[in-house]
Amino acid sequence: MSALFVLMLAFYVLLTGVRFALAAAFFARTAPARGDARGVTVLQPILSGDPTLESCLSANLRNQPEARFIWLIDDDDAEAQRLAARYAAPNLTALFGPPPRDGESPKAAKLARGLPHVTTPLFAVLDDDTVLRPNALAQAAGALTKGDLVTGLPLYAHRADFWSTLLSGFVNGAALITYPPAAMLRAQRTINGMFYLGRADELRALGGFEAIARELTDDYAMARLYLDHGKTIAQSAVIHPIATHVRDGAHYASLMRRWMIFANRYVRENISPFTLGVIGAPTLLPMLLVLAGAFLGWQGLVAALLTLAAKAALMARMRLRYAADRPRALDMAAEIAADVLTPLHLAAALLSPNRLQWRTRAIRMDGAHIRYG
Repeated sequence: MSALFVLMLAFYVLLTGVRFALAAAFFARTAPARGDARGVTVLQPILSGDPTLESCLSANLRNQPEARFIWLIDDDDAEAQRLAARYAAPNLTALFGPPPRDGESPKAAKLARGLPHVTTPLFAVLDDDTVLRPNALAQAAGALTKGDLVTGLPLYAHRADFWSTLLSGFVNGAALITYPPAAMLRAQRTINGMFYLGRADELRALGGFEAIARELTDDYAMARLYLDHGKTIAQSAVIHPIATHVRDGAHYASLMRRWMIFANRYVRENISPFTLGVIGAPTLLPMLLVLAGAFLGWQGLVAALLTLAAKAALMARMRLRYAADRPRALDMAAEIAADVLTPLHLAAALLSPNRLQWRTRAIRMDGAHIRYG
């Protein structure tokens, strides 16, 4: 094997070791803090089109009985309206409004309609494909002692078919060794937008969701809103499962391209040693290692794949310990595949950065302007 290939392997192992060490230190230092879920209103922007939608929504109502929920539903979404009628409960309010117009974020515009109806001290934003485990909301509320905007850690739990398992390889192979290291190095410039929590009056003082209503990357925009006003982000150890069903290869590619469009923007606007060393290089190196190893022969290819397999095995052990997620061999294989394929998705996003699909809504970016259809 060439000296350059060995150097690349060693560099990847070093970076991966640093990421794991920082993540382990984060979990060791982040003791669960319990707050009061009765003081939280959960805002959930809902858009039908995923077969897991009902199970996720009902699980949250069941797991967080002390909280209040506001479902934010479009007037033209008959399936979401049916679910709202079916799950009517004292702690659930369904708010209906027009679908997003050109220029409006499909998520932030709904949230802007919901915030005036929050009467509790705290608000939370929860995606409709995300489930909070019992006590998760109380733990997130308790974490407000460490910052102004609390965010959680995603775990892709829906792995019932090939494409969903492949998507899980991307999420589960990166989340726990990306967000926690950012917190440890005080390099957080964004949040995990699937779930976050803050003080309602504080958000209103910052302009509410109207301040980000025209931002498609709502999680990044929310983080910037807080940071630009001198507020702080608190990374909690609350792990929340995600259940998005991936229909086929085209749907998988569409989801990955949407995520990579957002990732490309984040990296472009936040160049730093952390971005390059903890996010950029570990993202690009797996494909380079496999290609270089294959060029050198079977020994190089085996060395590259064994290195990626070791990383996947360590990730499986970390998820089992901190997320109670039992590993499967197929999950680790999916993670290796996702690590190798991610640079291709990044390239696809760079080639076509202006069109994406958000379930039933086709979105086109005209510069910074959002258009539908």
